Amino acid sequence: MKNIMSVDFEDELLSLPSSERPLYEKQFTETTNILLNLLRKYNAKATFFTLGSTAENFPDLIKSIQEDGHEIASHSYSHIDLRKVSKDEFRKDFLKSLEVLEKITGEQILGFRAPWFSIDHNNFWVFDFFRKYLKYDSSVFPVRTPLYGLPKAPREIYHPAVHDVTKNDDKESFIEIPPLTYRIFFNNIPIGGGFFLRSLPYFLIKKSFEIFNKNNKPAMFYIHAHDLTSTLTKFSRNGWRKKYGTKNAIKKYEQLLKDFEFTTAKKILGL
Repeated sequence: MKNIMSVDFEDELLSLPSSERPLYEKQFTETTNILLNLLRKYNAKATFFTLGSTAENFPDLIKSIQEDGHEIASHSYSHIDLRKVSKDEFRKDFLKSLEVLEKITGEQILGFRAPWFSIDHNNFWVFDFFRKYLKYDSSVFPVRTPLYGLPKAPREIYHPAVHDVTKNDDKESFIEIPPLTYRIFFNNIPIGGGFFLRSLPYFLIKKSFEIFNKNNKPAMFYIHAHDLTSTLTKFSRNGWRKKYGTKNAIKKYEQLLKDFEFTTAKKILGL
């Protein structure tokens, strides 16, 4: 069965001194093309959760991604942490991202992913905006980590309840797509991609997919372009985390594309 591939598509141009930007732009484009070529090779489609600022910086890349049959969704405009902004700050950033992305793509944006999966019990109000403007979200990671997570949320695609998005309510039409996890000793282990692709053994990633698919459930996986190469890490404030495991990342990612079929969130949800 088909699973959902997603990309957190973000650059760091805004945080770089002007002298470093030309080299970064070149390497970011090259790294993105590595990812796009792998997806083409295995006829896989993906949802690119894209920063509005990245779309403005690289409009030609966005058009290339779209021409390859991938979906463009929102990742905010400026990579804001939803736990650290007011409702008004979020509204302005969120609407600006939709405006920029829809202008470049010429299509309605249907989905969103919060930077750092920054949904907690204090900002469920962001779903009021999601329900008004979108069809789905992929920000609730049902794990417990020092950085993020809502461990009591469902692990599979569900309809978040109005007053508590960690609970399912089939009467709701809005959809939440959690990244892939593995259940062990009553705890959810994050599997879904990014750092976990680079740091976990491939057999565990594969087993997690197989369990979901055996139960006729599509799994959500995510990746950043920088996960496949260390060329961008010297520009990053989190260089060590972004570099860890990149040596074998392309091999593992390519094996994943061989072993499983992938398409966009839009296609899986029938939107």
